[in-house]
Amino acid sequence: GQTFVEEHSSPNDMVILGVDVCEEPGEPGYNKLTNNLRDAYKFALDGKNPSFTTWRVRPMGEEKYINDCILYSDRHVRVLQALDVPSEKLIGQSRLPSNLCGSDHVPLVADFQRILAET
Repeated sequence: GQTFVEEHSSPNDMVILGVDVCEEPGEPGYNKLTNNLRDAYKFALDGKNPSFTTWRVRPMGEEKYINDCILYSDRHVRVLQALDVPSEKLIGQSRLPSNLCGSDHVPLVADFQRILAET
């Protein structure tokens, strides 16, 4: 069967998705998504992942994960750069959410350039 992206886009569409995968890179759901789409941060960071995308303190302890990503179809767009996640010092001891970030997930930002088809 078709994937969600194939079903809801045409071959000429520029596809960019912000996703809370709820899994880390290498786990089945992330791997399935990245079969047909590329991870912008992984590209911008030369094959590495950000150090975290969510970092919170819960009753059971501290949780630090890479659950979020920006996925794109590399047919018509390329990644120019991605904003690095905040440092541990900037996040602070209480982790997230905080005055710096109102969510337990940090914002992910990437610059893309559209690739124009040759005529």
